[in-house]
Amino acid sequence: MVLKARTMKLARGAIKSTSTSAYICQSCQIFSRSPQRRTHHSSNLKAHNDLVRNGPVRTRFAPSPTGNLHLGSLRTALFNYLIAKATGGQFLLRIEDTDQKRTKSDAEEDLFSNLEWAGIQWDEGPKVGGPYGPYKQSERTPIYQEASKQLLASGHAYRCFCSAERLREHAELQSKLGHAQDYDRKCAQIPKEESDDRAAKGESHVVRLLAPEIYPPFRDLVHGQMPQRTLKKHINLGYEDPILLKSDGFPTYHLANVVDDHFMNITHVVRGSEWMSSTPKHLALYQAFGWEPPKFAHIALLVDSDRQKLSKRMGHTNIRELREEGIFPETLANFVALLGWSHQEKSDVMGMQDLIDVASLKYTKGDTIVSFEKLWFLQKRHAKRYLSLSSPKPSQNITELVTNPIVRLLNAASIAHPDKYAFYSSISTDEERAAFVSDFVRGAIQSSQYTLPQKFIDQNPYFFTAPPVDLLQANILQLELPKIHPNFDISIASTKILDLLQSFEKIEQQNWNKEELKSWITAFVKQNVETILDVEGKDIEVETILTKAWVTVCHQTIRWAILGGMNGPEGTELMRVLGREECVSRFQKASEVLIQSIEEEAGGSLDG
Repeated sequence: MVLKARTMKLARGAIKSTSTSAYICQSCQIFSRSPQRRTHHSSNLKAHNDLVRNGPVRTRFAPSPTGNLHLGSLRTALFNYLIAKATGGQFLLRIEDTDQKRTKSDAEEDLFSNLEWAGIQWDEGPKVGGPYGPYKQSERTPIYQEASKQLLASGHAYRCFCSAERLREHAELQSKLGHAQDYDRKCAQIPKEESDDRAAKGESHVVRLLAPEIYPPFRDLVHGQMPQRTLKKHINLGYEDPILLKSDGFPTYHLANVVDDHFMNITHVVRGSEWMSSTPKHLALYQAFGWEPPKFAHIALLVDSDRQKLSKRMGHTNIRELREEGIFPETLANFVALLGWSHQEKSDVMGMQDLIDVASLKYTKGDTIVSFEKLWFLQKRHAKRYLSLSSPKPSQNITELVTNPIVRLLNAASIAHPDKYAFYSSISTDEERAAFVSDFVRGAIQSSQYTLPQKFIDQNPYFFTAPPVDLLQANILQLELPKIHPNFDISIASTKILDLLQSFEKIEQQNWNKEELKSWITAFVKQNVETILDVEGKDIEVETILTKAWVTVCHQTIRWAILGGMNGPEGTELMRVLGREECVSRFQKASEVLIQSIEEEAGGSLDG
């Protein structure tokens, strides 16, 4: 076939111009070693094996560089990537930049960067080459023009010379009659010789598909057998003959994606359900060319809680913004994979290799509601998973993913607002700051409290500066033992709390460690419990209850003095990380607040 021969010649020329070495599939480079796999549910294995059994598949992601990569586009890329990797096939990246007016100069680099960050590496496409290039549609216009000539010659397409004004008038008439704004095929009646002559003389025109009376049937991999459509033909002669080639010589999506998918040997097309209505037109094109179409899977539309199409107003849809906020690559891939795909695994928490191992075509029907609570849950779980890894990959390194971003944010904030980050500012080097932050971060991760760097800072302001006096006053301690039978005297002498706060000054710097601090608190608790038992009488059960109550009081006191009563790590861990000097300073400040409160209640000085 002439078109095929010319296309392959162009493809070979493009490869020679972009690469001097033999092409090596990216899959072979990345997946040459298989890591340990976890056990999967039998239902998932069947669906996965059904996919794999049909052999390697070739899929593609074909975005338009008109803006930032968003959640829906990332999901389309991921679904195509997963089934290609699962079957040992190839995943292609193709840039559909035929709409030159809407194309943005920086959109391509943003796309490449964010796909790579998310762990989606294409086997063929821009930057890596491949045997079917070029992979930008703006560089493939001769292929589309040749394809349109073939359709014109076979009678499956025709040139339309109608002016924009006539098309507008016709569309207005159709609208008034309550019909779709379809074309009336006026130019389809022009004899071929006349059409060729007018085109040769440079008269502006487009090329339209002559839609068939009956569209080819097809079976969707998600929705099953689709009813056969007949041509929409209205009483005033309106036909849905889509434009294939625009007057500027660039193709429309309908022509370009069919031609490219055929010549790039795409076997499976996974795309959004919004393209379902266009599939009959595409199948008509395949039929007109005499080509075998790929298999289609139309995945669910992403909607918000109000079942409205996901939009920017909902937030967290721009991949660049999510990346900059500190979402982990695997967290986002995991989250996106669960949007419109079902599985029977014991856990929703899956890394990229896990997703490949259970990849299947079990996509759900109907709209998919996006709940970002799931994203935060997965972020917490992946953070904890990374901490447990003995040899994490760079994309799983907590220091790079969490600690360093927090340090960068704090460094900038402490310069802009030194009073707000007084203690942090006193730490002299970045290495010491990173070690300080790391201690708190690891505790937050272990207790499933970490999600994002800025959120960690916002939720834990008094890790970085002492709590203000008004906060200490607002959260003043209740001087009584918790969970004690009312028959006992549950009140605590204020002097006891002051003794505790002031006693820590006696611990030397070299002994300021978690073990020594715990021993100090244990001794303090034991002394106070024994004092009560001397009055109430010895009883093991009572002693246990009192000990627990006094331990609670001690840690409440420490947390109040250090964090103003806000949630945080266990008391001795908090003291260890902050260090002796900072803790003693905060204990002195808290003691002053407590003394003032007691004096105000007593109407005089504490000594009086």
